[in-house]
Amino acid sequence: MPRTMQYLLAAIGFVLLALLINFGVLDGSWRWDDSQILLHAHQFNWLQDFTNPEVWQQFSPANLTPLLILSFEVDLILFGLTPSMFYLHQLLALAAAAWMMFLCLRFWCRGGFAVLGGVLFLIGTPTLLVAQQLMTRHYAEGLVLALVALYGFVRFVRGGAVLWLVLALVSYALACMAKEVYVPLPLILLCIPDGTFAKRLRAAAPFFLLTLLYALWRSWMLESVTGGYASTASFFSAAFIQQVVITFAGFPRLLGGGWWPLLTLAVVLVVVAYIYTRRHVPWRMLIVAAMVLLPLAPLVQSPGIVLADRYLLVVWAATSFAIAYMLSQVWQATTESMGWAGTGTVALTGLLALAAAVQGFSVRSALAAVGKEFDVQGQFLWQQDDSVAMIPSGNVVPAFWFVTGLRDFKQGLGLGSSPVTVVDDIYLQQSGVDQLYGWQQDCQCMVDISEQVPDRLAAYEDSLRPQAPLNLRYGYQGGYFTWQFGPYSDGQYHLVSDVIGVIPAPAAGQLRATLTDGAPFYIRYTSPEGWMTYSAQQRVVRDGPETAWSRE
Repeated sequence: MPRTMQYLLAAIGFVLLALLINFGVLDGSWRWDDSQILLHAHQFNWLQDFTNPEVWQQFSPANLTPLLILSFEVDLILFGLTPSMFYLHQLLALAAAAWMMFLCLRFWCRGGFAVLGGVLFLIGTPTLLVAQQLMTRHYAEGLVLALVALYGFVRFVRGGAVLWLVLALVSYALACMAKEVYVPLPLILLCIPDGTFAKRLRAAAPFFLLTLLYALWRSWMLESVTGGYASTASFFSAAFIQQVVITFAGFPRLLGGGWWPLLTLAVVLVVVAYIYTRRHVPWRMLIVAAMVLLPLAPLVQSPGIVLADRYLLVVWAATSFAIAYMLSQVWQATTESMGWAGTGTVALTGLLALAAAVQGFSVRSALAAVGKEFDVQGQFLWQQDDSVAMIPSGNVVPAFWFVTGLRDFKQGLGLGSSPVTVVDDIYLQQSGVDQLYGWQQDCQCMVDISEQVPDRLAAYEDSLRPQAPLNLRYGYQGGYFTWQFGPYSDGQYHLVSDVIGVIPAPAAGQLRATLTDGAPFYIRYTSPEGWMTYSAQQRVVRDGPETAWSRE
């Protein structure tokens, strides 16, 4: 079969697989950060996100991902407010990433193993979760662009036309604009097994120049060159390094769940077989692994990596790529001399695919259930007005940005008001609402719970200790919200706001965040015994003096 036909069939196969295993997501609606992305795309010209720091930082002061906004804007132009088409775009991007992985693997692997790499990528937990979250599209599209850059670079190093290098450079620049995790790509390009090191270094020199230009652009657009939400001052502390090591060591469990020992064993056996048959330590792969993992370090403190979601997409892509490559090399080196090696390779492949798929579909099912909560409550916000009120569910309240974004987007389109959102019983007491709705898990719908209001208020008043001691000190400077709450060392503090949402917080900390200037909030303390107390109402003051409040 001609190679062109092989490539075409592989592309069709990856698209069909991506659609088959993710078909249910096409019924999804806006979720998580989607509403804020839509709102930002509606409010500003896309070019401003690439050139105007003040505009971009209204969306994110921590990350620089303007290609995400542009991608949503393209969908808005093409499809309007039709979520199913946004999700179709997302699935095609994931299929394209699998296909590009296949094309790159074909440089060094047999066709079957190249297909295996793409299939492993599509059935892994991070990929299945990215399919559920439109807000993570920049990871998928950035991966496609990074793989195009790798493909073009290899073609050029192998003696191809300079246009391949131009394609690779443009793709790398766009990948950086999609997501910061793709910035270290030039170091990975030096590790390909083609050409001499000197030749690779000369070819990679323009990429390093682009990296420098990216750093200058990023320093202009953001107040910090590094990503993440935690303060960069903590990155070199012993406690932070220990936390990074512990978090990274937990990745096999996140990727494999209860199957993680099997997944880990299979990967270890693949590595051992590769080292044994090739007679050398894969130092290049170690460098690639370091470049893939390093950009994740700032995320360990905040928001934390506790799920194999978008944060591990590149990790899983690199793992799938490496497994396919090493299995192919083992197969080629041993099938003639050791027939059992072929059987072992097939068995390892089956174990890897089984462990990845079982965990991936299980976690995807749980996330899809949470996504359904966003779908239903988002539709309620879109269809109802402020004559009714609603209590966001426990999964929506921590992501309250979704509610405010959808409400402001609806109003900005001239489609009227949205329901009053009651994020805490302190607001229920103040609102005096007549008709209150809440999420019902059994029917996965919004139901009228107005009759529960008296009981909720009675329970709230019984648990309230309005004169209990409480003190707080906080400030919001340079995009960082810094706080210290007391006097209690046990129990739980929450920031409670009908603008920001309900956010759990330790007694002291610092977080890089986008907060509305003047946004009102309370600090709520909940004791281990169950009683609560609230501060007086506070307000966010951007770049203002530190605020202190206490009640003895």
